[in-house]
Amino acid sequence: MTLVKAHRAGRGLLTVCGLGTGVLLLVQSEVAAEGVRKGIELCLDTVIPSLFIFMVFCDLLSGAGTDNILLRPFGLLARLYRLPEVTGPALLLGVIGGYPIGARMAVSMKREGRLSGEQAGRLLTVAYGASPAFMAGVGWYVFGSGKLGLALWGCQLAACVLTGALMARFYSADHTPSYVTEGGRLGERFVGAVVSAVRGMGIICGFVVVFSVAGSYLNLLPGEVGRWITAGLEVSVGCSTARGMPYRIAILCITGCCSLGGVSVWLQNACFLRGSGISMRLFFVSRLVHLPVSILLTLAADKLFGFSGWAAEAVFSSFGSTVAGQASAASIGSGNLVSSVFLVVCCLMLLPGGRKVCYNTSDFTR
Repeated sequence: MTLVKAHRAGRGLLTVCGLGTGVLLLVQSEVAAEGVRKGIELCLDTVIPSLFIFMVFCDLLSGAGTDNILLRPFGLLARLYRLPEVTGPALLLGVIGGYPIGARMAVSMKREGRLSGEQAGRLLTVAYGASPAFMAGVGWYVFGSGKLGLALWGCQLAACVLTGALMARFYSADHTPSYVTEGGRLGERFVGAVVSAVRGMGIICGFVVVFSVAGSYLNLLPGEVGRWITAGLEVSVGCSTARGMPYRIAILCITGCCSLGGVSVWLQNACFLRGSGISMRLFFVSRLVHLPVSILLTLAADKLFGFSGWAAEAVFSSFGSTVAGQASAASIGSGNLVSSVFLVVCCLMLLPGGRKVCYNTSDFTR
């Protein structure tokens, strides 16, 4: 009886919130319009350029064989996570391609029969993180140093490996055989990959625009309350919030935001997983483990290597003020030459396995 009352109260609260949102959209429609414009601008300037082509690559190359000598380390890493070696390419692409890539590849491999639902859920916990291009852009924007951003990405990656290894200790050994299905002709796979990438970008950009509108309304709240709430909703906003903070607080803010990813990324993952039977329970547990591990590793690496010395002098002198130096004018997600070359090299690593490439033609949004 108590559960029924709680359910009714929850539905009533949602109804009230929905009506309130509708009234707010009517009364201050210009705020929503501005949020939509900013969201579309973010998609055009950052999200689509940094993700679209890579998503095409992921679909084309997701079936790369693990016999490639350059991919063997990732096969060994899969063993450490108690995952099939066939997930090696997914582990690589998931951490260098950005947050949604891991979820898309987990769904693809599960629907192709190469992973069970439980294995796909495990894969989601480790094939997750900010891309090096994104972290380099964060470094330029906050610290005036792409090198510092890539160093923080390295700490995130190390924390991901440790988290996966720790959580794997609680998994039972799984010897379920996996296989790779044969793909069709190259032209058919390419067309299918482009169509799938367009669908995926539509989902991602849809969430970006919605949360951009939500952020526009939250910014109307007094003080910095709305800004901090928005930072928890969207990872780009969270990282940009670190600009102008004291150095140590700034790197901890970026570490925390990139470790969790934000509500927007969680919902993007949930949308890709919809109807696949893959649970996000282990994923959320992994975030609770990854967050403190990444913070400890970042602090230790900062003490060992002195990251603060890598920040641009003009930016460093402005820490603690409200305006950052001119050296940090680059936008988040724009990346740099080093991260772009790194991304291309990682993609080329998969090309020798192209004979075993397969493509999942199913609609991920079903």
